[in-house]
Amino acid sequence: MFNFRICRTLVRGFRRHYAITYAMRYKKIEENLAAYYPSLSGLRKATITVPKFLNKYESCLQAELPDQRYVVNGQIRSVRIVGRSMCFIDLYQEGRSLQLILSYGVMSKAISREQFYELVNLVRPGDHVQAEGYPGLSKTEKTLSLKCTIPLVMLSASQIAAPPKLEEPSQRRSNRVMDYIVNGYEVLHQRRAVIKALRDFLDSNDFLEVETPLLSAHASGANARPFTTQLNALSKQSLHLRIAPELWLKRLSIAGLHKVYEIGKVFRNEGVDATHNPEFTTLEFYQSYTSMEELLEMSEELLKYVCTAVHTPVAREVLAALKANGGHFRRVEVLPTLKKETGIDWDTIDLSSSDAMLAALRSKNIHLTETIKSPSQILNKLCGDYVENKYCGDLLPTAICHHPTITSPLAKGNDRTSNRFEVMIKGREYINAYEEENCPQTQLSKLADQSRYKEEYKDQESMDVDFAYIEAMKLGMPPVGGLGLGIDRLCMLLLNKDRIEDVLPFGCLDDVNRQ
Repeated sequence: MFNFRICRTLVRGFRRHYAITYAMRYKKIEENLAAYYPSLSGLRKATITVPKFLNKYESCLQAELPDQRYVVNGQIRSVRIVGRSMCFIDLYQEGRSLQLILSYGVMSKAISREQFYELVNLVRPGDHVQAEGYPGLSKTEKTLSLKCTIPLVMLSASQIAAPPKLEEPSQRRSNRVMDYIVNGYEVLHQRRAVIKALRDFLDSNDFLEVETPLLSAHASGANARPFTTQLNALSKQSLHLRIAPELWLKRLSIAGLHKVYEIGKVFRNEGVDATHNPEFTTLEFYQSYTSMEELLEMSEELLKYVCTAVHTPVAREVLAALKANGGHFRRVEVLPTLKKETGIDWDTIDLSSSDAMLAALRSKNIHLTETIKSPSQILNKLCGDYVENKYCGDLLPTAICHHPTITSPLAKGNDRTSNRFEVMIKGREYINAYEEENCPQTQLSKLADQSRYKEEYKDQESMDVDFAYIEAMKLGMPPVGGLGLGIDRLCMLLLNKDRIEDVLPFGCLDDVNRQ
């Protein structure tokens, strides 16, 4: 019978043995270098990186390479010892690999063949080393290499060998460091390209980037449940992690900043699934004197700019879909589409009354689950089932326009609909934008309704009233157009990833907790 306890003890002993072995060879290399090359002590300044070396000499393979010395750092990925006089090492740095050639013939004046062989046998994959030599080609494969003139200097000895392959998704997510070592980190460069394109677009349009508080006594700006904590320094005052930077950014609009934006983290106490993580990254921008139609035009230009900048296959497909539609989003109106799909004339229904809406739905034999109670919950469910799922399934971005006012408490509009739109692509929301409510009294009334829904229907995602924000509005808030964009989801789309953890540096919260 297999004994897991004995197996675990053996594995721990095996790891301790190898930790001692690696420590011993680190010390052995230092002793040998001190004996044969006294000048090789400590980290020297590198004169070139692996990518720059390759870029400089890859185009010169047919020409005579210069006899110029370089010092380069990197991590060993593979070691190939040929006899007792030659060793080939793959040195990895910044996503590129450079072949090192260590030859006893080059170093024979300082060390014996046995000493050379002992030194090359002490290095392992995973070690961080420093190499010095000149550019050259291997004799058989004519591979661009650094021909080392002195032994490698050990900078850090690895104690755990990385596997040659790591393909199981759960193993990759639970050890992202190992995943990056084995499979590379191209997705991080692509994510940076997406964020850089967003920032470049806004900077080129004279927006000012700012940072707003992550912690405050109020969690407002979106329909979501916040994380709460306490500050011991202020008598354990209750604080919230922000669920959106919206009200802080709009305060800056009131203060006179005409164009302002923030790229940063928000936190929502919700579940973890393919498209949701409690901690995620958003872009929000606000521009004074801007209508919903202008926001739509800016959204189209922003998305086209990012797709052009990152230029992935999916980005090219989105651009092609937009071009085929005249460069514009498809537009769908919420209430007319719900009327068409459900057969209910929603213009005759009181959208602030759950009873009235549920009765109208029952008359058409449409039944919702008992957990959906508040007016906002009912309308959001209907919009998801009959609008988003039926009209937003392809790569052509679709703007769902004029959401019911009851579901958009921070947006300007009339008694029934708001000047708001959401942009959906392949059934997922990427942008939420609207003309901001700028009347303090109207805003107070809408937020008061939200608080009532939280009490009456136990809708924990309804907003609380931020009285300090209402007071700030009374200083005079200009007409403002605002837009929020989920950066993680946009990365998922453009990088063709099915799950949000695939575009987060260390995965979702459950992945983070395993690392």
